[in-house]
Amino acid sequence: MTEPWFLYFLIFVAVFLGVQGVIVLLGGDLARRRRQERRFAELAGGAGRDEEAIEIVKRRAGEAWTLSRAGGALARPLAALDLLILQSGMRMARGRLLLVAAALTLMAFFLIPASAGFVPRIAGAAAIAAAPVGAALALRRARRIARFGEQLPDVLDVIVRSLKAGHPLTVSLSLVGREMPEPAGPEFAVVFDEISYGRELREAMENLNRRVGHQDLHFLVTAIAVADRTGGNLGEILASLSRLIRDRFRLTRKVRALSSEGRFSAVALSLTPIILFGAISALSPRFYGEVWGHPVLNAALATGAVLMLIGNVVMYRMVNFKV
Repeated sequence: MTEPWFLYFLIFVAVFLGVQGVIVLLGGDLARRRRQERRFAELAGGAGRDEEAIEIVKRRAGEAWTLSRAGGALARPLAALDLLILQSGMRMARGRLLLVAAALTLMAFFLIPASAGFVPRIAGAAAIAAAPVGAALALRRARRIARFGEQLPDVLDVIVRSLKAGHPLTVSLSLVGREMPEPAGPEFAVVFDEISYGRELREAMENLNRRVGHQDLHFLVTAIAVADRTGGNLGEILASLSRLIRDRFRLTRKVRALSSEGRFSAVALSLTPIILFGAISALSPRFYGEVWGHPVLNAALATGAVLMLIGNVVMYRMVNFKV
């Protein structure tokens, strides 16, 4: 039988080698990274850009280089993680995020009882560590996309006014980058920088759509791409698009207000059994203790959990509408 200290030593070695592999994967070309940092510092000091825009440029510059070193099956999950970090606006680098997840995995591994087995402990620890990290990224991403959606009609109005004043489209985009707060301002500042350094307008706008991830931004990207290829009155198109997005936004808020009662009912009906179970167990521990572990009780609990899940899905479908 394997000694416990030897097993813990093997775990330490595995974690250490994994962390070193991540460091080598993400920071191999240190001289190139330092040159990039100096160039970004000069850009930030000379042009007076917003710090958020500089962070976006940094992440975009390192993304292609990092993925070029990670080939095969590792490239796709790393690309998905990069996109999630980019759309969430988190300034923590991917390497540090993975190190945090590795540290949480190691802590959770020692909290799980040893009787569970080595493989289940590793799987459970990885799941426990990935859940808060993924939830935090998803929440930040949703909030950032929602803020961008609220700013998008104002962004369109700024572009329309600039176009009516006789400015070219690139100047209008730079005006959005200067006048709008984050997240819209820094993102359009990056678009203007990409165009200034030789990237095509259509490609820069597609990169913006990919970085932000808002569904309504696709209409702006398509309108600019069509106008860039075929011409037309882009100002009138964007003005109509601004009115359409504002109307959709008001309709979405109205639908959410009307369906708020249904959402509250779903939450209340889901939490009431759990709250009652906890209260009864605290007041009278023997009430459930005498029948705990009985086969009939286990079947009843499983049936109740399945019915609650079905009810939540049905109520979710009832109160969530596509506008």
